[in-house]
Amino acid sequence: MLRIGIVPIVRPLFRGSKFGLESKSLEALRAFGPKLGFEVVYTSEPVSSEEQAQSAAKAAQDANLDLLLIQHVTFSTGEVFLPLLELPVAVGLWALSEVWNEGPLPQNAICGLNLGVSLVGPQSRASSRPGPVKWFYGNVEDEWFQLRLKLTLEALRGAKILREGRVLWIGGTAPGFFAFDAPVETGLTVEKTSLDELWAALDGVSEAEVNALLDAFDEPSPYSREELRPTVRLELALSRLAQGYDGVAIREWPEIPEKTGVMAYSAMARLADQGQSWAPEGDILGLASLLALKAISGQPAILLDISHFSSKGLMLWHGGEAPRAWTDSSTKLLPHFNRSIPAMRDLTLKAGLVSGLRLLPGSKAVVHGGALSGEKGYDGDSGWMTRASWASQDLTSSQFLASWLNHRIPHHMALGMGHFEPALLELCAWLGLEVLPARPEEHQLLWQK
Repeated sequence: MLRIGIVPIVRPLFRGSKFGLESKSLEALRAFGPKLGFEVVYTSEPVSSEEQAQSAAKAAQDANLDLLLIQHVTFSTGEVFLPLLELPVAVGLWALSEVWNEGPLPQNAICGLNLGVSLVGPQSRASSRPGPVKWFYGNVEDEWFQLRLKLTLEALRGAKILREGRVLWIGGTAPGFFAFDAPVETGLTVEKTSLDELWAALDGVSEAEVNALLDAFDEPSPYSREELRPTVRLELALSRLAQGYDGVAIREWPEIPEKTGVMAYSAMARLADQGQSWAPEGDILGLASLLALKAISGQPAILLDISHFSSKGLMLWHGGEAPRAWTDSSTKLLPHFNRSIPAMRDLTLKAGLVSGLRLLPGSKAVVHGGALSGEKGYDGDSGWMTRASWASQDLTSSQFLASWLNHRIPHHMALGMGHFEPALLELCAWLGLEVLPARPEEHQLLWQK
């Protein structure tokens, strides 16, 4: 549940300051909270002076808020709410609707909102606001207000995990995957450990634990019970290492197959079925991207390669670590496509809208989307993306591929279920990330230093 605070702003000369509108809207917002996954944890008495605003600002900061709504019940001048604007928390300026349309002006709240938004941003000399501000208008019951708030809450869930989450990085990156060896710059806590921790965890798995998991094993495969024992043991060891973390990035080759005789993909897939987030090949920025997508969509996210291009679109594929939530059909375990050892999960990525986020060094990001056709591709988890967009700009498949390559994006695409590009763009705004524009030039050499 996200934590929201509300500070109503009034100018006592306006009639609307005496109608109790702040109390009625607070009651409506509290009732709306369970639907959108938030709770109102702080509210102040109506503020009408700079001194009251300073007091409310201190209390709001102490409340550990995810979002502060400065509610324009009536018009108010800037000095009354500037102390609130300058808090290091996501801030929304919210004007209530006028209570009537004729006669004496009751509130002039939207004009107060207009004044408020004019005081923030690089062009303003009034406020040292450290980040963006989002405006809201209307009563809680209004669809426009609800849609804007829903979008912001989605974005803030993604921002929250990227600021406050805790992940484990096992073994660093896969050999030669130098683009994955970049720090996460959002505040996410990254704890590093070596593969020695995995070997110790493997040694700590008992035969009884392996037998119990084998007894519950329900996925079709060409392997006997005995052939699956190393895979099941690896699953149990990985699960043990993941405890207490929001996700894990792991160097799953070449050492794991060389030492254990199995690939980690089916184990990672089965752990993903249980809600864990795993990034292969030590892709720590890819893992961070997965966590944001999961927080926003409420569904597991996956990493994929662009592995083929044709008139059908873009073939998205990876080596078999996707959870079952990503398919509408059955799954099975297959030998690894190169090493021919156990095991990777084979599934068809289900048809539907998808959204993507790729965090990049230098506080940059790519936001994209599209639609999967539901048609199978290569063995592993695969499917065709037949429609594409980049920062909400529709592109052809070739333009999307050109943009991806022209920007020299690392080769893992982080993908989540559903259409969430607007929320992802807002997430980037809250985090101060620069969203790269599409660069769909298909013929000319583009090279930005």
